[in-house]
Amino acid sequence: KTLLFFLVVLAVAVKAAPQSPAGIPPQTMPAGEASLIRNFYFIFDGSGSMSEGLNKQCQGDKRFGSRLEGAKWAVEQFIPLVPPDVNLGLWVFDAKGNSERLPLAPESRAQFLAAVQKIRAGGRTPLTESIEQGVKRLLQQRDRQLGYGEFRLIVVTDGQATERPLPQAVAYARERRIPIYTIGLCLGAQHELRKYSVSYRAADSMDALRRGLEETLAETNVFDPQTFPGR
Repeated sequence: KTLLFFLVVLAVAVKAAPQSPAGIPPQTMPAGEASLIRNFYFIFDGSGSMSEGLNKQCQGDKRFGSRLEGAKWAVEQFIPLVPPDVNLGLWVFDAKGNSERLPLAPESRAQFLAAVQKIRAGGRTPLTESIEQGVKRLLQQRDRQLGYGEFRLIVVTDGQATERPLPQAVAYARERRIPIYTIGLCLGAQHELRKYSVSYRAADSMDALRRGLEETLAETNVFDPQTFPGR
């Protein structure tokens, strides 16, 4: 009877214990921690058009042989201004494919710049998929911070989406309370993301691109999805 009682108690205790997701031992599960860390995840366009020279909407930049060359310079000027405790992440589509080049992490300014310098222009402009992937990375980080902190998706592009319709990604971001900031390089004001972004800057020079990047660091009020453009 004593043994039977012990087995019953053990079974009840095991059933009541917190369960971890399948395949993840409890001792290896990532622990969340409330944090006010700011998170900036960049989508960087390295498509084939970034190898082109500067057009009439990007005047005054004869020092750069291509848009990509100028964009790398702008990032180089921007990076020293990023506070070390800000989490930076980077997703790129270029000649090497469409993928994450740097996961969100603090003290990552040098790695961010190095990843941008490795971009090689080529390929199409899969903005929709890239934005969705960026949103997912920010959501994962938001869960780690228990919902605290700040989360921004920053898109630097010189072209329109060439694959799935862009509103799909916008709706995905809006529903999850992730604001989009866009810098349209050599595009003027004519970009679809202008309708949906919390902030849209038309960068008509590489200096304007640098200033646009700097503005993404500005403090803002808490993002309210009810005022999201395009609703």
